[in-house]
Amino acid sequence: MEKTSKVNKGCNPRSITIGLLFVLLAACTEQNTETPSDNQELAKKTKTEKKITSDTKELYQFTDIDIQFLEPFLISNLGEPPKSVSNQYSENIDAAKLGKKLFFDASLSNNKQVSCATCHQPKRYFTDGLAFSKATGVTKRSSPSVLGAAYSPWQFWDGRKDSLWSQALGPIEDHNEYNTSRLTYVRNFLEKYPNEYQNVFGDIKLDQIAQLPKSASPKGNSQEIKNWENMSKTQQDLINQVFSHIGKAIMAYQRQLTIPPSRFDHFLEALVEKREAELPKLLSPQEVKGLRLFVGKANCASCHNGPLFTNYEFHNIGAPDPIDKPVELGRYQGVKDLVEDEFTCLSKWSDASEQDCAEMRFLKTSGPELVGALKTPTLRNIAETAPYMQMGQFENLQQVITHYNFPAPPVYNREQHPNRPHFDILPLKLTTQEVVELESFLHTLTSPLPKDDPWWGLEKDID
Repeated sequence: MEKTSKVNKGCNPRSITIGLLFVLLAACTEQNTETPSDNQELAKKTKTEKKITSDTKELYQFTDIDIQFLEPFLISNLGEPPKSVSNQYSENIDAAKLGKKLFFDASLSNNKQVSCATCHQPKRYFTDGLAFSKATGVTKRSSPSVLGAAYSPWQFWDGRKDSLWSQALGPIEDHNEYNTSRLTYVRNFLEKYPNEYQNVFGDIKLDQIAQLPKSASPKGNSQEIKNWENMSKTQQDLINQVFSHIGKAIMAYQRQLTIPPSRFDHFLEALVEKREAELPKLLSPQEVKGLRLFVGKANCASCHNGPLFTNYEFHNIGAPDPIDKPVELGRYQGVKDLVEDEFTCLSKWSDASEQDCAEMRFLKTSGPELVGALKTPTLRNIAETAPYMQMGQFENLQQVITHYNFPAPPVYNREQHPNRPHFDILPLKLTTQEVVELESFLHTLTSPLPKDDPWWGLEKDID
């Protein structure tokens, strides 16, 4: 029987090499081969990316007419505050230095804890972050920023004062603020700052003031009013003269407050100077879209214009009245208070002639458009000065924009309103994304806190 041997028939080396080669080639081909649908997706993606790049580039392109319209918004175009005809000391640096001391001096208030800076805090851009300001009591409205106030012909939300020096006097006798009498404040002021006063305003008659009652005021409690009425006209005039000088010093100080450029200003400067390559580094696409909405579809610039983003006028935008408060009469009541005020441009304590007081001489004192109308606030640093409106009705900017987007007419209360309030706004009809973009732009109006500017008084803030 033939003997059969078993032979190992494993793969031959050459076959292995060829086989591996085919496997590798197949794998490589599988990884790199694109189907028609894959090619279409890639082309679509590339096209989209190109479109985004093109759209973004177009977003930063502004016509000469656009730039001409935007340039007046630059803070560098603000210039010096208009001359104050009623305050001859408004540009006196010594008066401004005295005014700064008074602005931050709480020792002259009734409880020794309240100053102008209580409600106008430098670190909060001269606001206090409250819906209703708190001093010795609670005020009727929020405290607007004093930054840029020197450019406005009217002060307070309702414009019941026609100058900063007159405005500064109001809180001193308000029982919710300084809660002190006119005579008490004047006496304490002269005892503390006799040299500074004399340096700016001339001789003082401390001996005559020493003979007067401890406390007296035409706006105080019953005893203070009685004491005031028992004083002679000469004595009253002496106190009023010093009192008005105090306001004029505080005004001189506030006129020294300047606003540093914001990111918006740096963007607009680059735009005006044709430095297009810098634009995307200064404002994001979302912020630029918000800018375009601000001056376009949203029409914000119709009232919020110029370097301070305000027209200084009065409008009723239908901000809801708190249910536990009387209705907001706004400018309607403001003008009534103004014509009765003893420290206006037309008063004997003014340094102006009657001819110089055009705003008061031609004051509009009636009309349905005054009812509920309030002064247009500046939008400079608006993102840092919540809550918003005269009673803090809105906690954030989104709520503000939503109100303008879908406004409700002001409530008409027949018992409290003299007539149906005028309504000054129309729905914006912005999309949800446009609301986000508009809010994003408003954040670009925030200026850095000028820690090296001595007038701001930031060195007095203690966190």
